[in-house]
Amino acid sequence: MPLIKNNKVERRITSTQKNAITTGAFFITATIAAIIGLSLYDPILNEANTLAAASANSYQIELGALFELILAFANIGTGIMLFPFLRRYSESWGLAYACFRLLEVVFILIGIISLLSIVKLSQEYSGSELAFLQTAAKTLKTIHSWSFILGPHFMLGINTFIYSYIFYQSGLVPRKLSILGLGAAILIFIAAVQELLGYIPHFSAQIIPYAFPIAIYEMILAVWLIRNGFNLEMSMQAEYLSETY
Repeated sequence: MPLIKNNKVERRITSTQKNAITTGAFFITATIAAIIGLSLYDPILNEANTLAAASANSYQIELGALFELILAFANIGTGIMLFPFLRRYSESWGLAYACFRLLEVVFILIGIISLLSIVKLSQEYSGSELAFLQTAAKTLKTIHSWSFILGPHFMLGINTFIYSYIFYQSGLVPRKLSILGLGAAILIFIAAVQELLGYIPHFSAQIIPYAFPIAIYEMILAVWLIRNGFNLEMSMQAEYLSETY
């Protein structure tokens, strides 16, 4: 019997380590894809003549959309991989994380559709309908801006705070790392609120001090998970305490 129990524990530890590595890989993929995608969008986001910029840089915009799709899939991946660990500590908080992560992905997809629609409109760039097409392009560009604020900023702040808080309480990762995550989540959430209220312009350099910590946190967390995995012993203790109390 002890041998069978030991084998079960070993298999659980091995499975947990594999899941941690996969989660870390998803975090790295999401961070890199987000940076590349936004940089590829630069011509259409910063040019006043949206249609002309989309027409001249259509391939670049479409490539940026591809990287944003990779970002969306990677975010779904982190949600799927983290949920089983988070629910051990709290079923409701684990579900809340999954929901806010899904909402983040939804807003990312809305942004992708908006910019690809502008590229499509730029292919119909003609003098007779120029005013209408320019107005439509600006509207789609505005939709992308708001979806970016609500998704990769607002929802990201909430779901990062949730899983970092559970990490802190459960000890799945070192508490210092969890505290970094909590601080980074609060900063990006504050930035999103300021953008919503108009204190910070969309896609301005003022957002960098707020967004940089969460990118650093996700990369450090990813490396930690790949190298060390989750602290399974602490997770089991947290699971026991949550069931007891």
